[in-house]
Amino acid sequence: MFENVKQSVQDAADTIGERVQERKADMKFDARLKAIERNVAHVDTRLDALGKRFPRQQRRFPVGLVLVAGIGYALYNPRTRARLTDLIGQVSPSARDALNDMLGRAGEAAQDVKDGRDPQAAVKDAAQDIAHTASRHADAVKRDVRDATSEAADRASDTVDRLADRAQDKLNDLKH
Repeated sequence: MFENVKQSVQDAADTIGERVQERKADMKFDARLKAIERNVAHVDTRLDALGKRFPRQQRRFPVGLVLVAGIGYALYNPRTRARLTDLIGQVSPSARDALNDMLGRAGEAAQDVKDGRDPQAAVKDAAQDIAHTASRHADAVKRDVRDATSEAADRASDTVDRLADRAQDKLNDLKH
């Protein structure tokens, strides 16, 4: 019996110890959360102050910069790049080929910079090659997009026609 009481006390002590540890972790989390909230409030205050210092027209959000950064990341990430080129290839094989050519040129420019060659010349050459590739593939991409749009419109029209026929058949069945 004494052993049972001793075991019960030990179990209760263990449970209390676990709860104390959980509470300490909760308190640490709460303290971190409050520190983050204070930092966010401080940043918000500073942003408001900056907003008041500069005229409204100069505070435009740099959407273009975010877009370029997003595209750069997507093309830098091999898995995302592969999925993107596959999706583009489904609509326009010419666009996929052009994109792959451009990426190859950009990769060559990056390698030139790594090898210590003049970055301005490498970037200029890559930009010229990319512009040439884009202009060379532009008509084919337009044609592919036009064909894909036409095919999608035809499929949609066929689907609408089939649904209209089914609805007419159901209506005729109900009448008879």
